[in-house]
Amino acid sequence: MARSNIRQIFKACLHSLTGLFVSAIFLLAVSSCDTVNHQGGAAGRILPNVTGGTGEILVVMDQFNWDNSAGELLKDILKEEYPGLPQSEPFFDVIQVSAASFEGVYKFHRSVVLTTVSSGLEPKVRYRENVWAKPQILVQIEAPNSTALQQLISENEVQIMGFLVQYDRNRLMQVYKESKDPAIQKDIAANHLVRLAIPRGYNMDFSNDEYTSVSIESPDLSQVIQIYDYPAKGPDDLNIANILEMRNAFTKKYTEGPREGSYMTLSKVYEPIAYDLKNNNMDVVELRGLWDLENGFMGGPFISHSVYDANRGRIVTVDAYIYHPNLKKRVKMRQLEAIVYSMEII
Repeated sequence: MARSNIRQIFKACLHSLTGLFVSAIFLLAVSSCDTVNHQGGAAGRILPNVTGGTGEILVVMDQFNWDNSAGELLKDILKEEYPGLPQSEPFFDVIQVSAASFEGVYKFHRSVVLTTVSSGLEPKVRYRENVWAKPQILVQIEAPNSTALQQLISENEVQIMGFLVQYDRNRLMQVYKESKDPAIQKDIAANHLVRLAIPRGYNMDFSNDEYTSVSIESPDLSQVIQIYDYPAKGPDDLNIANILEMRNAFTKKYTEGPREGSYMTLSKVYEPIAYDLKNNNMDVVELRGLWDLENGFMGGPFISHSVYDANRGRIVTVDAYIYHPNLKKRVKMRQLEAIVYSMEII
């Protein structure tokens, strides 16, 4: 079965050019779902904490449909390749169980896609939260037969994926906002007039009025957030070529490698993926791609958000990158992505 181009599906699913698409999905999810409240469950009952790993989806579907068109389509959607990584990794790890097995700890899973096929059911997709656990999301898909189930999934694939990805990111952003490092917040605000949800655990590497770097370092992992800003003549300077040129200029100046004369630069063999989006009421250019070490042998993925600050005549970039050699990077990149998406101009 042919699948959509990753750039098209990712752009439509997560951003859209107007920036309103995912927000509409999210509002629909919160308002149309027999939702339970955030403090507890239905009627105020206390809910247990969620189970399951980050980036994991539990699909409840009978084996017949799982092995045929509906299941294959859902697998294709949920296992779409995560963009901008050096090795192929899916958006989600998928676990499937039947309705008969959907009990106990399975009901407490953080992200559930629950399908029900029964004659007489009206085709319907509902987006719900905190049904059996907290914070939990549920996509509930009901159809009268297998053909209708497959069609319903096909017609709603962008909405389904958008809800799962956006909610997962927002959940992580909320955790970070609640555990912000006040000293780092103060330095970033003072030097760049930017607010970021950087949680405790990050260390301040360097900060001046044009460039700041904070990171988490361990023997096999570096997660780094860079914030930098520079003068702009107008919004037309917020273009991909200029953003890439300035990234290379800042990383050459501030990110030295372990060998003398080595520094970070954009990969010459992988063209960054660019998206135009709305985030926190700002027009944002998002880039995802790979970085290399000039005169060295390191590399990895990055994501950046760049905005034009009209009040101060500048472009501000929040850029996050990872070095995690020979290991999977999706979960670590999602953590950085949540910080990047939290950017606000003060």
